[in-house]
Amino acid sequence: MKRLVAAVVTVALLALIFASVDRAALARNLAQTRPGVFALAIAMFIPQVWAMAARWRRLVGVFTPLPMGEAVSLILASQTMNLVLPSKAGDLTKALFLKSSGTLDLKRSANIVVFEKLLDVAVLALIMLGGVIFLLLRGASRLETAAGLTAGALGLVAVAAVGVIYFVPPDRLPGLQRLLALLDAQPRLQRLAELVRTGHETIALLQSRGARRDLVIAYSFLIWALHLIQIGLFFACFSRVMTAPTPTAQFLSLVPLAIFIGLLPVSIAGFGTRDAALIAFFPQHPAPVMLGVAMYVNLRYIVPAMAGLPFLGRYITQRRAAGPAGRD
Repeated sequence: MKRLVAAVVTVALLALIFASVDRAALARNLAQTRPGVFALAIAMFIPQVWAMAARWRRLVGVFTPLPMGEAVSLILASQTMNLVLPSKAGDLTKALFLKSSGTLDLKRSANIVVFEKLLDVAVLALIMLGGVIFLLLRGASRLETAAGLTAGALGLVAVAAVGVIYFVPPDRLPGLQRLLALLDAQPRLQRLAELVRTGHETIALLQSRGARRDLVIAYSFLIWALHLIQIGLFFACFSRVMTAPTPTAQFLSLVPLAIFIGLLPVSIAGFGTRDAALIAFFPQHPAPVMLGVAMYVNLRYIVPAMAGLPFLGRYITQRRAAGPAGRD
């Protein structure tokens, strides 16, 4: 039922956006796309997937070796699921497939996925914070100021939370033992207590010297740098029809905010919400231009999802073959 509601909301949002934009101008803008820049933007998927797989392999490698080819397969299969599940929940399928293949138990693999997503949020928020600072220093419109302050507040919370989780030893987190005791006292919450303990162990291992935190963080910055470069190239695809520049500070602060808005569990893969945010955040560009940019940005979710279909089919077959034991 939730997926049906999300589908209806997605269609309604996209219909509203397309109805409010000059579609003839949109078609002309798309025809003016710079083909070389577009080809370069599409080629960016290759280093993106490599960097994501390398980081995933490093995180899982704390517990068990993972071949690079298998890491790439898991990444692409999860991208397919992200196209139909809200808030990039499809990434959790990596944990399910690791379990069904016998590579790693579900609790540890799920904790790795959650930690990986927290790290992504923190790094993107840190980039966004840098953009917000430059945006406010150079002077901003009322809309940019409001959006920038919102982005800054969200960014500070995300960076602080993940910083505590990643760099403070779990046994020094105040209130953790009291929380576990409260959960253990409730029979219905004992599974949650077990999950918290497994998370405690997972974070402790990920904090260990062998986890190479510096490398994991470097991979995270590289991943987002590649994503933002690709989005910048999608902007550049329309340079022939843009009548105003796109300041770097505006790009670095408001594109990440649009990405976060797209993560809200309102529509499928953020279609509609992210498009509307991009149009609103860059008012110096005509709406038909920014809708074209948003359509190309949406390819970031569609192309990897299509590439992951064969791998998803293999993992689903593998999971069914594993039987009930593989689905525990």
